Amino acid sequence: MDAEVRGRTRKPSPSNIAFLLIHGFCADIDEMVSLADFLYDRNIASFSVRLSGHGTKPEDLATKTWKDWYTSAKQGLDFVKSWDKQYTFISGLSMGALLSLNLSINEADLAGQILFSPAVKIGGIASKFVPLLKRIIKYREVDLSYIPEIYDLPRTKYAREPLSAIHELLKLADYTRQILSEVHIPTLIIQAGADKTIDPSSGEYVLDNIASEDKQLQVIEAAEHVITCHPTRKDAYHHVEKFIQRIIN
Repeated sequence: MDAEVRGRTRKPSPSNIAFLLIHGFCADIDEMVSLADFLYDRNIASFSVRLSGHGTKPEDLATKTWKDWYTSAKQGLDFVKSWDKQYTFISGLSMGALLSLNLSINEADLAGQILFSPAVKIGGIASKFVPLLKRIIKYREVDLSYIPEIYDLPRTKYAREPLSAIHELLKLADYTRQILSEVHIPTLIIQAGADKTIDPSSGEYVLDNIASEDKQLQVIEAAEHVITCHPTRKDAYHHVEKFIQRIIN
């Protein structure tokens, strides 16, 4: 596990609201830059945590488990809480949304959470073979040429994904589906309608299965999976601002 929390701080003054921001699988904190900047412009502090095994090389990720990623996220949340703001939120993208959901059941004092494209339904039939394939194939190559064609903001992503890490992601998704009924904090889910990375019904699945009384789903129809780097993020952030304002007022 990482000895200390790593990431990017955006801390305006004055501010009585703080966010932990959690990126997705095989990615890095630049996925969350646009959201951090959006919050900063509204006098909201944030810390974008870099998850264990990310932001270095695929070989590092191959040695990690989903519990290492959770530990990174928990360290990031503890760091944000040390700022002693009146309101603390968490927000995660894809795998980061799974980690947010897990954090939310253990942190009763959170003001709320915002989930982007929560990766609760991924893989399909092929995912069943990952536990076997990882013993034969250590990595899969990923074509990243699509990124500048779809997204208008740059984002870091490993071009080689360890199958062991993919298996950990699947285990995290499976575990998260089991604990959804324990989620009680206010939750905004923003699902990409044109999502090709996960099943776009994932947002509705989370909405239907969490126990939060205050919960809502917003589908951004034209959005691709990484909404925070997609041109449609402005539509998404409109809902983010409304959610925050409603919680704190």
